[in-house]
Amino acid sequence: MIMDDFASALRKPALIGVAVGTIYGVTARVAALSTVLGGIYGVMTVSFLFLVPVVIGYLTVFPVSQPSWTFRLLAPWAPVTLSVLVAWLVGWEGAICIVMGFPLLLILSSAGGMLGASVARRLRPAVVAVVPFLLSPLERALPVPVSHRQVETAIRISAPPGAVWAQIIEVPAIGPEEQRPALFTRMGFPRPIRATLSRPGVGGVRMARFEGGVLFVETITDWIPERLLRFTIRPETDSIPATTLDRHVVVGGPYFDVLTGTYRIEPSASGGVILHLSSELRVSTPFNFYSGPWADAIMRSIQASILEVVRQRAVRAAAVGAR
Repeated sequence: MIMDDFASALRKPALIGVAVGTIYGVTARVAALSTVLGGIYGVMTVSFLFLVPVVIGYLTVFPVSQPSWTFRLLAPWAPVTLSVLVAWLVGWEGAICIVMGFPLLLILSSAGGMLGASVARRLRPAVVAVVPFLLSPLERALPVPVSHRQVETAIRISAPPGAVWAQIIEVPAIGPEEQRPALFTRMGFPRPIRATLSRPGVGGVRMARFEGGVLFVETITDWIPERLLRFTIRPETDSIPATTLDRHVVVGGPYFDVLTGTYRIEPSASGGVILHLSSELRVSTPFNFYSGPWADAIMRSIQASILEVVRQRAVRAAAVGAR
């Protein structure tokens, strides 16, 4: 059965379908870059992210008269992969957006492949191909939903509150040996480097620096020594090089922002403390149901990495103080 599917994939109609699907995918991405279509069609739309891969799948399977189930499901993955590869090689998309979007593109292209072999194949390919471009202006006329999300991470630390507090108000340079593999670094997000404090107390400003020139200006709004540190966050978006973050995921951009951060030190009945770190996020996309969980996961990964650095340093400081 597998050999039969492989043989059918090498037949001319199948190759035509893969070629047409790839050309359509690349063309759709080029159109999203067009200044003419920029106001009515773009990457961060349901029309592009959800409908284009369906059309790719449809166009891939349509030329094959009796495609197997395996071909319907998997053949569309070839043009999707090739289209994404082209977008990455020429710099249209970065690794972060690809990692977030690629699984969805594969699933939706398979759905399109199923449609291309069903009663829907009665539709002419040209009609199917223009659907995303026809619906996009209608989508752009709707207000973009805004989702405010709270992400909290906690860690147990075997150190007194004072030792932990000293590690969160300012963060000296974080060395490579203190960093561990994490989701956000695997996706290409910059690592935290250090945080400095202008002065203690409410109104003080923390300057939190990440790799790649990413800077967050954090103004303290709540200051309770050894208990609570809360601050607003303002990203210096103008200072972030274009090569550091994809423009679709840049912090402080139209689609994503981090608004506040809070450290809370909770004494533990078993000794030491539990350190909580929470952030308030803004996600503004037409598909927050998909992008929102990704934003939560990435922020949770960043917070977990920071908390681990604080834990290690607080434990060491407490051990030195106990001698």
